[in-house]
Amino acid sequence: MNEKTLVRYYDAEKNRFFNGVLCGRDGNWHVEYRNDGPPETDLFLSPGWIDMHAHIFDGFGLFGTEADAVGWKTGTCLLVDAGTVGEYTLHGFTKYVVPTIETNIRLFLCISPIGVIFHHDYNAMQYLDADRCAACVAENPGLISGVKVRMGSETIRHEGLEPLRLASLAARKGGVPMMVHVGGNPPYLKDMEPYFEKGDIITHVFNGRGGDVWNPDGTPSDALQKLIDRGVWLDVGHGSSSFDFDVFERAVRHPLPRFLMGTDLHQSSVKKLVRNMAVLLSKLYGCGVSLEDILYGVTTGPATALGLTDWCRLSTVQNATLFRIVDHTETYEDCQGNSRTFHKAFSTEAVILNGEYRKTAAVL
Repeated sequence: MNEKTLVRYYDAEKNRFFNGVLCGRDGNWHVEYRNDGPPETDLFLSPGWIDMHAHIFDGFGLFGTEADAVGWKTGTCLLVDAGTVGEYTLHGFTKYVVPTIETNIRLFLCISPIGVIFHHDYNAMQYLDADRCAACVAENPGLISGVKVRMGSETIRHEGLEPLRLASLAARKGGVPMMVHVGGNPPYLKDMEPYFEKGDIITHVFNGRGGDVWNPDGTPSDALQKLIDRGVWLDVGHGSSSFDFDVFERAVRHPLPRFLMGTDLHQSSVKKLVRNMAVLLSKLYGCGVSLEDILYGVTTGPATALGLTDWCRLSTVQNATLFRIVDHTETYEDCQGNSRTFHKAFSTEAVILNGEYRKTAAVL
């Protein structure tokens, strides 16, 4: 790579784009401001993309996929595993899987101690323990950033709200946020709402399965509005069954807080509906989400949710994603059989990963 490369960079603090120059060499990168005029290049640079919702326990259960394939090789510098790993399986993950991963990672520890192996996480409710979960969080501060619980008719059977209650208790004891999967009803969001606190995350928020997250006109339901007012993060969490173009397009017609853009990449969604972070961003961009809001959703937003205060700093660049928005026509599917055809796509070119410049795979 040239020691000086012209870029159109995203200033996360100002939520604006500027013309600048990426300068340096491995271990010593920084961005120099040039001007705030019209674009001088089609090469964008942003702080390293963060995927707030992935499943990277490779080779384990229905969901785990290869981290680097959906991480730095396709433009994402930090992956958050959303509950694939539990207290009982953490040692195996750190011993056998972590050494194979170069992408930065964090975990939201599953309230079920076995993690997510299949669709019913809570077959043995007697093993869910908020105190043990919180202790595991406390013992792994550089790795575990939160607690994850799945709440939807596709997961919950006779267990009711008890997994959510325990996850909320564990998160409060551990001093970390809780991420809650929502899906089909029951359970209902109005009953789950009291367990959320500021800084928690509701994921799969644009799914087409449940009927109580959004009103028919696309405005937030009373329960969701309470969460928004409380400071709960909204996350896309696309996956293979949790994103509906119709729901999304109705919702974004109305004022919403900027949201997180987790892919929910796992063994199924990586093959078709999402494939990589750039595909998700292409879908959202095609639906009319501004480039500034998209980059907020993969940089400032998740960095704030994770407490990463220096992630978006460009005076000294440790993690960054370089990409272009190219002419590309593709018909994209959601998870409900709907499709949209868009004519622009995100295409990653390189990342700076922990100070090292790396070319990414040429995929769309």
